Amino acid sequence: MKKLLLTGGLLCFLAACSGSESILFDYTADSDSDVRIPASITLTMEKIPERVCLRSPLSPEPIPAQIESASNSRVRLWWQHDHPAGETVSYTVLSNEECPGGGFEWDRLDGDSIQLTYQGMPVVQYEHPVFDSDDIENTKKPFHLLFDPERNMPITKGVGGLFPHHRGVYYGYNKIVAGDREFDVWHAHNGERTEHAGILDEIEGPLFGGHTVKIDWKDTDGEPVLEEERTIRVMRLADNSYIMDLDSKLTALYEFVELGGDLQHAGIQFRAAQYVADNSETTRFIRPAEWSDYPDDEELDETRWENLPWNGMHFMIENNPYTVVYMSHPSNPDNSQMSERKYGRFGEFIPYQLAEGETFHLQYRFWVVAGDAPTVEEIEELYSVYASE
Repeated sequence: MKKLLLTGGLLCFLAACSGSESILFDYTADSDSDVRIPASITLTMEKIPERVCLRSPLSPEPIPAQIESASNSRVRLWWQHDHPAGETVSYTVLSNEECPGGGFEWDRLDGDSIQLTYQGMPVVQYEHPVFDSDDIENTKKPFHLLFDPERNMPITKGVGGLFPHHRGVYYGYNKIVAGDREFDVWHAHNGERTEHAGILDEIEGPLFGGHTVKIDWKDTDGEPVLEEERTIRVMRLADNSYIMDLDSKLTALYEFVELGGDLQHAGIQFRAAQYVADNSETTRFIRPAEWSDYPDDEELDETRWENLPWNGMHFMIENNPYTVVYMSHPSNPDNSQMSERKYGRFGEFIPYQLAEGETFHLQYRFWVVAGDAPTVEEIEELYSVYASE
């Protein structure tokens, strides 16, 4: 994470920078914020331990931390701090038996479902059914279900309900042209589909969890035309909120491919639970300042939907209020169109063309909040951090 808003200045002592036994560093927070994203730094560690944590004068107990490999012996270390802006704190890196475990873990529910939990509570569930030509409707796409941050309850829709092809957080295009073939993996009625092809990596730890999966995009004959690596990473921000980052790399395998359609039937989209469609009068949208004059209880029309950096949807499931904020990373192409539907779907459509071997890279952040909706200022602050990464 770049030094912006929630992160701060760093002084790495010589012992740490040279990779010797003791790893110590000083950290200065840049600003105060009610939205606490873990801070991170890059260090050299000759031996990468299974678990790490930190010691500081501010805490009598070890502070949970997590590492991910950067390159060679370089690692990125994450931790959660709570000291005020301008205050410099010294940290010592501890490892293995000195550090508590727990946090994010993957559980296998059955052959088609795996669930990411935090301290035993579900956060995200990956549905990846084996395609069955005799049961196309139930097996034609993998997707991620999102859960209430505080309860064992999904806030996204699975199979069935209004527009049954909308499922959780999902990705597709209703018009894909490859050579002389045209097919539709959005509705996927005729055997074309997105199909789970394997789990490439899984991440577990005290601060974040996630995975990378391989997904084949196949035409009506079942031949792969595109290959996708889809990565999610989930971080808990507070008892009532978490973020899920989604990174998609979609590669054309054999020939020129055109990804098209329209903003209502393409892109990476979020679909709320069926209860929202049945009670859509309570749905509201939270938009950036440039769009603040537009009524929050109306869907954007065709004159206003281009290039929103982020968009929020506030909705009710029974008596429980939720907000999901959809953030589009600034590295994404700028010809995006945002779709809003009060029945609980929103997301952006980006048409694209790929030559053989070319990769289409998209990055998004979903901020899930239970309870009172975040303010525009809080969303802007979190988006600024995301945009700097």
